[in-house]
Amino acid sequence: MTEINGYCLKCKNYVPILNGKKIVMSNGRTRMAGSCSRDGCTGKISKIIA
Repeated sequence: MTEINGYCLKCKNYVPILNGKKIVMSNGRTRMAGSCSRDGCTGKISKIIA
């Protein structure tokens, strides 16, 4: 699978999603949820992918 990038609201950077999981929302859309991949940042990232 390709690497998916998202915007971390905590460190304000566009970074790859670490430990991402695909989640189907109640409206049928799919999102990728995971953590920020930067060292020292504990932010969470969620991005709608389809």
